[in-house]
Amino acid sequence: MVATHTRLIACAAGAAVAGAALVVVPPSSTTAEAASRISVKNKQKAAKVRRDVVKIAKSKVGSRYVLGSTGPSTFDCSGLVVYSFRKATGKTLPRTSYSQKAAVKRVSAKKRKPGDLVFFNGNGHVAIYMGKNKIVHASNSRRGIRIDRISGWYANTITGYGRVIQVR
Repeated sequence: MVATHTRLIACAAGAAVAGAALVVVPPSSTTAEAASRISVKNKQKAAKVRRDVVKIAKSKVGSRYVLGSTGPSTFDCSGLVVYSFRKATGKTLPRTSYSQKAAVKRVSAKKRKPGDLVFFNGNGHVAIYMGKNKIVHASNSRRGIRIDRISGWYANTITGYGRVIQVR
């Protein structure tokens, strides 16, 4: 029970596990504000960048989940988001799912697009929307990086959608 509680606190606070000690790294508000929304020139460019984000995240399916990791071979949920957007755009997003949700433009389920973020479980989990009601995400240490349908637990615990790539 303590390990689960510690894991949730670590993910929520942006912490990393160093040996047996828990090291909390506070999120940088400057970084969060500077790169939380990425503007592109037109709709076609935005669609291409969103597809690139999804393609990069999908290329990591099968990789291991490791708390506090941002790649290139292991990830936690928000680390996969940071990695995918950095590779596709050169920009760094906020590190934790909570700071990512606070920084993005909210969109409705009807207006979601591939490359948008999907937040779950009180914002303690984040995934990248792929389209066709599917997500790619760093699930947990047992299941790793995978593609899932938004149904069951996922559908019941969605707390919102967020857009990072926006047209100027």
